[in-house]
Amino acid sequence: MHTDENKAIRYLMKEMDPSEEIEFEKQMREDGDLLIEVESLRATNNKLSGLPHKTPSADLTATIIENAKETQSRRSSGTANIIFFMKRGIAAAILLGAFTGGYMYYSDYSSSQPPQSTGAETVEPWVDRNEILRFSADQQEEQSSTLDADLDRSYEKLQLVNDPTGTNSSGNGILLTGSSN
Repeated sequence: MHTDENKAIRYLMKEMDPSEEIEFEKQMREDGDLLIEVESLRATNNKLSGLPHKTPSADLTATIIENAKETQSRRSSGTANIIFFMKRGIAAAILLGAFTGGYMYYSDYSSSQPPQSTGAETVEPWVDRNEILRFSADQQEEQSSTLDADLDRSYEKLQLVNDPTGTNSSGNGILLTGSSN
């Protein structure tokens, strides 16, 4: 059979839009297999429409209806059982995930706590651009004197500003402090 047999049936039963029907007829002219399939379906439809119509007996109709009701009740009870077990399974999975996640979180939290301070710990240096800066509450005398000398040199680079309004003729109103370079 052709890949889209529903189009052929819709064409034969006159269920297509006029534009869709024109497009389908164009496809039939281009594809010989599709044309053969449509003609085959047309012949089958003509044979089936020529058969006499018969009404089934009342016993046969009652049996078919009863079988349909049984099948429907079995399907609905089976579906209800599946839904019941699926809900319980999902709830169990959520609970298991919550308990596992809580356990993992709290066990990670307790193991990542830093040890308590003993008072005799060393200060690790902070490194920036390969220069080491150390800070400690009990600095040695020579480090303290080196810091004081650096601080005094930085004060020497500052210049006194005579005009506090900031109107400097050479700097176009920019107030300069720092080295005279």
